[in-house]
Amino acid sequence: MSSIRLSLKRKETASFDLNNLPVAEEKKAKKAKKEAKKKPVATSQRNLQFDLFAHLSYMASVSTAGVTRAELFEFASELPYASSRYFRDIHMLARKLNIDYAEACTMVSERTKNGEMSSLLLRMAGSLASGEDETEFFQREAQVIGEAYTNQYERDIESLRKWTDAYVTLLVASGLIVIIAVISMMIYQIGVAMIVGMASLMVFSTVLGSWIIYASAPREIKTRLTGSSSTLQKLSYASFRITGAGAALAGSVVVLMGMELGVALLVSSVFLVPTGYLISRDDKNIDKKDADVASVVRVLGGVTSAVGTTITEALGSVDKRSMGNLKPEVERLRNSLVAGIDPELCWRRLVDDTGSELVNRTIEMFYKSISMGGDPGIVGESSAFYASRIAFLRAKRQMVASTFNWLVLPMHIAMVGLLEFIVQIMVLFSQQVAESQEKLADSSTLNNQYAVGELFTFGQIDLGMVGFLVTTVVLVLTAVNTFAPKAAAGGSNLKIVYHGAIMLAISGVMMLGVPRFANSIFSSIVSG
Repeated sequence: MSSIRLSLKRKETASFDLNNLPVAEEKKAKKAKKEAKKKPVATSQRNLQFDLFAHLSYMASVSTAGVTRAELFEFASELPYASSRYFRDIHMLARKLNIDYAEACTMVSERTKNGEMSSLLLRMAGSLASGEDETEFFQREAQVIGEAYTNQYERDIESLRKWTDAYVTLLVASGLIVIIAVISMMIYQIGVAMIVGMASLMVFSTVLGSWIIYASAPREIKTRLTGSSSTLQKLSYASFRITGAGAALAGSVVVLMGMELGVALLVSSVFLVPTGYLISRDDKNIDKKDADVASVVRVLGGVTSAVGTTITEALGSVDKRSMGNLKPEVERLRNSLVAGIDPELCWRRLVDDTGSELVNRTIEMFYKSISMGGDPGIVGESSAFYASRIAFLRAKRQMVASTFNWLVLPMHIAMVGLLEFIVQIMVLFSQQVAESQEKLADSSTLNNQYAVGELFTFGQIDLGMVGFLVTTVVLVLTAVNTFAPKAAAGGSNLKIVYHGAIMLAISGVMMLGVPRFANSIFSSIVSG
């Protein structure tokens, strides 16, 4: 019993006093505690079903190694998933209260608010109590959860498709609201509260639309939970520390120098282009790696099982061209293993080079299961099923997101250009009317007639208010059109920088070019 308690203390599953341990054990406990703090955990319930699919696939693979139930639940509780806390509670109850794992599953399910998780734990309790083979149970449940996740993902894609279409309509309607407010100022002196109210309505509707796209998007994790790991990701984050600050500083300096806001937006976009380019390349690279990782583990598991050899020898016998986009990483992996480097470090290097969370989870369940003595054929099929299912679903999402992304660009150009054009025409026409009013006022034959300013309000328009209103609207459109495509596509948060650089450049060009274009048209009309 004392050895069990000491093991629990080492695993951080019970509270303990470091002063009562020997020096060597105290150092080990402190080291384990530091590592546990550094280990990231996906605690968001938003990703629960995505994590649960990976969790059950992992347990199905590890169970083929013939591990005990205690070890199986302990391994499951150490994963950085949102669903890990349920398995951690089960493991703690079984070890501390010395009860059966089936009973522990029942106890945890009774206090679980999530209906799907509670149902799974009850089925798990029944299976464990009946003595059913654990590998068969977890494989079956992984397929069930995989089907449920697939159905939910596809429903989210349909919802995302409809909301992206609605967002475009909302964008047009919001622009028309502002245009109506500006034209109303030309016809009649409306109150400032009315103008601010209409502008606020536009801001609220567009922000709400982008948030709905984020809320309706499928739940998944694309890049590594531990942060940047691939070369492109590291370069992206390193460059953003410089270019992000440079964009903010350069834009502020341009504004303080009295130059046009369009110039500031263009300068800021130029600074953000390198980071945006790097992260876009990394995102495409992750998509390619994710699409091929299922083939890699399936082939390696099948060859290892058929030949009855090790993974290192299987890597040497398979055709590297069948590895697809993972060919460079697989070749580096084999060379490292042949050189005698620690296998765990070699596989970790493969994961780090891709920077993909899907590759990380797939390799985790594949390598760890086989290293503990699991059946390579079953492990390969189980991990390949998980990886291929996620990759296929992401391809469907990418089709909707890419269409929406290309649709937002011309819409942003059209709305910003139209706003700038109408405002500039209004300003020019107001100046022309003011000049005509002065000429008519100097005419002695029209002294007793109404002044032009009494019939129309062109000369009394608050051009400062108009300029501030349109500038605010343009900046809001730039912000929401930066966030919405990223929310639809998912991936690294730095993709916001990629879309932001594009939208800032478009807004800057429109704010600089459209007024000059309007001046040339108006001048030709007046002179003609």
